[in-house]
Amino acid sequence: MSENLTLLFGARLSAAVVMAALGSLLAVSFKKINHLGLCILISFAAGALLAVALFDIIPETMELVGLRLGLLSVLTGYLLFYAINRFVFHICPACAATHTEVNFKAVTVAMVVALSVHSFMDGLAIYSGSLTGSEVGFLIVLAVAFHKFPEGMALSLVARGSGMRLSKALGLSVLLEAGTTLAGGLAGFLFLKASSPHWVGFVLGHIGGGFVFLVIHALLSEVIKHHPQSTLLAAFAGATSIAVVGFLIGAF
Repeated sequence: MSENLTLLFGARLSAAVVMAALGSLLAVSFKKINHLGLCILISFAAGALLAVALFDIIPETMELVGLRLGLLSVLTGYLLFYAINRFVFHICPACAATHTEVNFKAVTVAMVVALSVHSFMDGLAIYSGSLTGSEVGFLIVLAVAFHKFPEGMALSLVARGSGMRLSKALGLSVLLEAGTTLAGGLAGFLFLKASSPHWVGFVLGHIGGGFVFLVIHALLSEVIKHHPQSTLLAAFAGATSIAVVGFLIGAF
């Protein structure tokens, strides 16, 4: 990995972690976060993730590994997140936080495990995108950064709802987000190489499938039940933001 690519990758990982930390800091700064506001943030991020998955990650996957292997990789990513969400805990802590209006669920080992897998995949996505040598990598980190903000907020709110004091809730959120996201990036650094386009393509497709599940889970299963109009408008805005940036940098 060249020095320039290493610096680029480090900057992108840092941006995602900083966004999660900012979300956590905002959450612990207020006694209560408006439910509609959190839903709008989640929906905006979901729209951005969906746009990147459908128009960048999955097409890039098909180009690198072909249609059959590409579809298989997308399916494995979707099924992994589905299994974790079904049998462990909500893979998206921000979505889980929308279940209650006042008291958020206590932080459990199961939730930490689920979020760790989620954030690990974020880090792996950022690294894999960096290896493509295209604008896809930038759009991936932009979408990840968008959803890290409400994710950091939600995790801190859940921690506070479980009885943790402010500093401990903030510390848990920041350390968990940073540690697992960086671990995903490190795994990519150790096991993926730019000279192995098939592996990079398969990993990208796997991540794209996970992103699609997150969007469906966030929009259809959770957020849209509470504020359908605001949810859809925010999701459209998130997707549009990715489209605009993609057009400006020549990705579309």
